[in-house]
Parts: sequence; C-alpha cells; structure tokens
Amino acid sequence: MTPPPPNLKTHIYVTKPKTYAYADIRPYAAMTRVFLVLTGIATLACMVATLLQWELFTHGAFTEQEGEASDKLMRTTGIARLVAYAIAGICLIVWTYRAHVNARSQGVFGLTLEPGLYAASYLIPFVNFWLPFQGMKELWSHCFAVAGAKPAGTPALLAVWWTTWLLTSFLGVYVSKAVKVVDIPSGIYASQMNLVWLACSLAAGILLWVIVGRISAHQVERQAQAGAPRAEEVAP
Repeated sequence: MTPPPPNLKTHIYVTKPKTYAYADIRPYAAMTRVFLVLTGIATLACMVATLLQWELFTHGAFTEQEGEASDKLMRTTGIARLVAYAIAGICLIVWTYRAHVNARSQGVFGLTLEPGLYAASYLIPFVNFWLPFQGMKELWSHCFAVAGAKPAGTPALLAVWWTTWLLTSFLGVYVSKAVKVVDIPSGIYASQMNLVWLACSLAAGILLWVIVGRISAHQVERQAQAGAPRAEEVAP
C-alpha cells in the first residue's frame, strides 16, 4: 500500500452523543387532559343535537323553523367540538414530544425514532395510521416494563384506544363524504351513523385521557425516585 503524502493529515471526527433534558411533564399532561375533557363534553352535546335531529326525522314531517333550529344546533355544537378537538390535538402533540424526550433523559433505551418525528406523526397523512400508536406503545412498554425485562406486548388499553381512534377517523370521512341527506330515510341513516362516529370519538378520548395520565404519572414518579437520596446519605 502506498503511504499517504507527508502533508496529508488524517482527521478523526467523533460525533457527540445527543442529550435530552428532563422537564416536568405535569403541565403538558394537565393541558392535554383538560382539553380532552372539553372535547368530550362538546362531543356529548353533538350527540344530544344528533338525537334531536333523529327524532325530528322520525316524525316524518316538520316545519321549516324546526329544521332550521335543528341545523343551527348541529352547527353550533359541531364548531365547539372542532375547536376543542383542535386545541386538544395541539396539546397532545406537545405532550408526546415532551414524554419521549423525558423517557430518553431517564435512560430509557430501545425507542425507535426521534421525539420530534413521533410528535409530528399525528399530522402526516397515512403515517398517522400507525406511527402515533407505535410511539405510544413504546412509551407505555418501557414505562411499565419490569427493570431488566423485555418490554411487554401491547396492553389491551392501548389496543382498544387505537381501534376506536382509527374507527373515528374512518367513520368521520365516511359520514362527511359518503352520507348525503336527500330525504327522510337518508336523514335518519345520517343521524345514526353520526351517533356511531361520535360514540367512537368519545371512547377514544376517554381512553387517551387515561393513557396520558398514567404515562405522565410514571415519569414523575421515576424522576422523583432518581432524585431521592440514597439510604447511606440519609441522616440517622
């Protein structure tokens, strides 16, 4: 092998490991859970409005004023739900990022992707059919796995949450695009499908409220244990 020229310098680049700083996740979790509750309340209001509309269609004949009042109630509750849902979604994205950063700062290994990608995955078409679930599953598995043991499989709570989440997404598209109200029977069918969609959305929100609370509580507890003094450091 020909030796390198005398003036050739060899450089060795060492990549500095990326570090993650822990931050109290409780404010992020609190905001997310508050707006999940508000979304749930707005969803219940939408369900009441839909039931009233269903009853109106069932009667078969109604006045123009009754129809306009029903449509106005549906629009008002729908807008309220949309606003609460959008804010809850933003809070969830921020919470997801913080939860993944905290997990890494606490020494959790085996997380597949970067926190930013998991957080943004809720907004990426098609990717949001599976990546948010993968990120939540990794958080849950590593949070509640026994020390030194392989992370457990998907718990029923996460599986049911993601099933209802996907059903909400698909039914929402179906109700808004495929279901058209052209007469009384189609109006009754639209009301029925709207109720199923809202029920799935309500269930997904309740389950997510529980999941966010449990993961956040675990991270806070783990951080408190890491900062507690050792036995030999405690004064007798």
